[in-house]
Amino acid sequence: MAASPGIRPRGLVTDYSSREETPEFEIGAVRIPPADVKKMFAADLNRAGYVVIEVGVYPLNGGQADISPDVFTLRTESGRIAERAADTDAIAAEIARERVPSEARSSDTYRTGGRRGGLLVPAEGKKDAGSVLGGAVQDYPPPSTVSKLGAVEQELWSKSLPDQKTNAPVAGYLYFPKPPGRTNNDWELLMDTGATRVKLILQDAGKH
Repeated sequence: MAASPGIRPRGLVTDYSSREETPEFEIGAVRIPPADVKKMFAADLNRAGYVVIEVGVYPLNGGQADISPDVFTLRTESGRIAERAADTDAIAAEIARERVPSEARSSDTYRTGGRRGGLLVPAEGKKDAGSVLGGAVQDYPPPSTVSKLGAVEQELWSKSLPDQKTNAPVAGYLYFPKPPGRTNNDWELLMDTGATRVKLILQDAGKH
């Protein structure tokens, strides 16, 4: 993997439909519409039940911003439903569970050889009627499927919001389990580092 993930920041924080300012930095965010998500990623994140939020952070006056996906929470405006940003390997594993039933039937199954990049992988040279996972015998996807899922995890990670301290603008995506309810309701993206707390009201990319 590359040393650091992320995407090119937008030219100005005002290019985001929602933005706030702190003494150290400006931050902008926008909810990417499902139709655009489908075009932007090889994985079907909509079907897997995830929403994508683009975040840009712009340090002020040569200051430093301490950024991490772990400090963000997505919640409904009522505050009754809240979700933490999902790890990219967890998303890939969720997609794996959806793919196993259809793809495992056409090939031998493999006994798990542990985790690699957050994904279960087959042990070298071992084939069996199933793999033991969590005390149950389950089909395991063929090596070609494991390779595809590794590519999914790589793509999601490479575009995700960096986990770093920065003096320069940075941007990236956060992936959240989709909150229940109507999709046209505004949601709140909360950033809470302990020292800094920011709330952004999210809208679709087309709304400003």
